Amino acid sequence: MSEDMNNTFLDEEEGIIELEDEDGNVTRFEFIDAMEYNGTTYYALVPESDDDEGADQFVVLKEQEINGESMLATIDSDEEYASIGEIFLQRFAELAGYDDEDGEEE
Repeated sequence: MSEDMNNTFLDEEEGIIELEDEDGNVTRFEFIDAMEYNGTTYYALVPESDDDEGADQFVVLKEQEINGESMLATIDSDEEYASIGEIFLQRFAELAGYDDEDGEEE
């Protein structure tokens, strides 16, 4: 089941991405990270929420060209989703480790 995200709006000051699905539903996400892997750009996003519930979970979407437009889309392959998710987790761990080392040096 594919849910292509038709429209994307990025508020660069807040780091918020608004995605509109093919049914017209708009969901707000916090932008966490982006990377290119095997010629495809992937995005790690956290659904925006007023509480901390689910703050430790993120969504991975990939950039695809559909009808000549660049759009974010869900990843249909469980293997691809797991693989890219693991790469993001490693990147997050490296960033957290970098911050920890930085704090110790000061």
